[in-house]
Amino acid sequence: MAKAGKRDLASDAPYGEIGRTATEILTPEGVVLPFINATFGERVGALLLDWLIMILAPVVVVIIWLILPLEHVFDGGKNKALGSFVLIVAMLFLFFLRSGYFIIFEMGARAATPGKRVMKLRVISHDGGRLTPAAVFTRNALREVELYLPVTLIFAWSANHSAGSWLAFLWALALLLLPLFNKQHARLGDFLAGTRVVHMPKASLSYDLVDLEGDRNLGLSFTPDQLAYGEMELTVLEQVLRERKPAVMKAVAARIKARINWVDPKIDPPGDETFLRAYYGALRAHLEAKMLLGRRRKDKHDAPV
Repeated sequence: MAKAGKRDLASDAPYGEIGRTATEILTPEGVVLPFINATFGERVGALLLDWLIMILAPVVVVIIWLILPLEHVFDGGKNKALGSFVLIVAMLFLFFLRSGYFIIFEMGARAATPGKRVMKLRVISHDGGRLTPAAVFTRNALREVELYLPVTLIFAWSANHSAGSWLAFLWALALLLLPLFNKQHARLGDFLAGTRVVHMPKASLSYDLVDLEGDRNLGLSFTPDQLAYGEMELTVLEQVLRERKPAVMKAVAARIKARINWVDPKIDPPGDETFLRAYYGALRAHLEAKMLLGRRRKDKHDAPV
């Protein structure tokens, strides 16, 4: 167990039987929780999927342009204003694909691009706090230095096989392979922005984890105001219950009780695991009911649903 205190980067620990690593993050509430690190292969796969989308999007736009009867827009120099507007929109669209695609998606509720969502990944802050726009911008701006700039230099100098092209190639290769040489599988942009990419599959209720009928008989009930967490905390709580580490469950139960102003019954108070199982079942049922109405809550910082 990592010690609470001042630290920039969280420690690492092996995760279960699947050969992954888990970054132990000290949350703002003072609880150390493990997050499963995304593997190098998952990160590359997500990037390739996003690149595929970025390549196909302009192709689709061009096909639509060719199909629609828009010849009159540039016909004989007429409608210059409309033609200029179309060109400006096209340039903004290409700028978004290059610079804004990753930033806008990662600043969204799921903190993940379409490629990351397919690979069941998301971006989080290394200290467990809310992911800030500055952090998202920093990690994606560094992609220019890590990848786009050296690749551009490689193509620019490849014709004469100069020493500069080889240096650019080694630069790009070293930064591209950096996630292989740290247990968090983080790239340079993650280190400088204070972010991590973690594997967080969609939370699903399994009957080996929560016995709904049995939990109802525990006599523990929670008001809507006490169900003050979101999907991210639900996933973490499920992981805590699966690992069943007494010290972690005790710390998490204490923090939840303090946040929701919970008072244990004087007669036969529930144990930490019992309380967490009951709270997990109630929180998941609450979030699922709201999702049926099209209302989602990403985490505890979102407005209550």
